[in-house]
Amino acid sequence: MQIEIKENHFILLTQRAIFWQETQTLLIGDLHLGKITHFRKEGIAVPPNAIENNFERLNELVQNTGATRIIFLGDLFHAQYNAEWELFKNWRTAHHYIEMLIVIGNHDILPVSMFLECNLEVHLNDYEEGNFIFTHHPKVDAVSEKFIFAGHVHPVFTTYGKGRQSVRLPCFVIDNHQAIVPSFGVFTGGFQMDLAKDRKIYITTETKVFSVC
Repeated sequence: MQIEIKENHFILLTQRAIFWQETQTLLIGDLHLGKITHFRKEGIAVPPNAIENNFERLNELVQNTGATRIIFLGDLFHAQYNAEWELFKNWRTAHHYIEMLIVIGNHDILPVSMFLECNLEVHLNDYEEGNFIFTHHPKVDAVSEKFIFAGHVHPVFTTYGKGRQSVRLPCFVIDNHQAIVPSFGVFTGGFQMDLAKDRKIYITTETKVFSVC
């Protein structure tokens, strides 16, 4: 699903990321790496292939888009250091040719030095480029003429079928001044989004992205 914002073209992907065509950049929010290992240590049941799923989809994105840059919109790593960080380090090394930067989120509590050691360009606040602002927390009101890309919310939308069937699916939320990307990480939960004036919602399944309004 392709959309146009400020004369730039963005592809909404089934892997719950956005590809900015003009700059060959992937926009990815809320991986929450480390969360699965943290849950397992606390005795919470998690699907056995959940960690692998995150990295498999990252590899799919890189291979399918040919991206030369990734902007992480915060919450790359969920908690204190655990073994999943080593998996990310290995993945980063394997993709050393891709420029990567991160806008720090509220769950990114690892020392900044660890992100720098992985050759990530770190932004403690918003990152601005051209007509766009990349941030972690969505902004309630437009702060300038620039369009905002944010994460944090983990947006989902509930669709209803005939009878009482319903399903909650990750979604992209596009308002006049801002886009909120779905959580990339698995097992991260979601916040219900509603239809609103001047808002477009795009649901994503494993095979298709489609508009609901």
